[in-house]
Amino acid sequence: MPIQIKKVAWDAPDNIGCCYTTRIGGYSKNKFSHSNLSYDVGDSRISVRKNREELKKSLNLLHEPIWMKQIHSSYIRKVTDTTKDLVSDSCYTSTVGLACAVLSADCLPILVCNSSGSKVGVIHTGWRGLASGIIPKFVTRFSKNPKDIICWIGPSISPENYLVREDVYKKLIKISSKIFIKHDAERWNLDLKQAAKMQLKSKGVNKIFTDDMCTYQNSNLYYSYRGENNTGRIASLIWIK
Repeated sequence: MPIQIKKVAWDAPDNIGCCYTTRIGGYSKNKFSHSNLSYDVGDSRISVRKNREELKKSLNLLHEPIWMKQIHSSYIRKVTDTTKDLVSDSCYTSTVGLACAVLSADCLPILVCNSSGSKVGVIHTGWRGLASGIIPKFVTRFSKNPKDIICWIGPSISPENYLVREDVYKKLIKISSKIFIKHDAERWNLDLKQAAKMQLKSKGVNKIFTDDMCTYQNSNLYYSYRGENNTGRIASLIWIK
């Protein structure tokens, strides 16, 4: 069954290809139903391979996308050709036809391009990535002119459904107190998207678009780690046509 592919709503150049998937369609079963695209969550490797092949075919991609092995790091990799086993949480390329992919299930999937359409990249970040500064580090690596950068932040968990404790609060309060709402004596609601936007703007990036769908509240469409724990991953992809 074809994997459901959605368009990204943002003002990217015409030569930029981009999209994101839902969990609808595909070959995965049970808690991974149906379009899980990660090899690292316990799903059948045969099902994941079929899902990835189906996605590549549907997008008419010439090359296998860059699938990162994401570890909640601040690693940033430049890629020039299809690379397997890339341990990183962000990557970028100027190679035409080479898609960068980011997997997510509550964390932020971020697509990035420049205004000329000559460079694209992706970032995966949750609270650990925000704390380690992967976003500002990526901006510095990606372009000398941050005003030239265009970003899209995809579906992720909403602050209403994302509670964190004091250890996370202490690591992220340096970004801004505005990303938190006190929930009770021991917990805070954390706004991941707002934190990411603040970090982007602090580096001079102003062209920021967001998809406000909550993965936790819409688990019929998206995977949610907080809601389902051991579950699959959707993908957001970007490439130069």
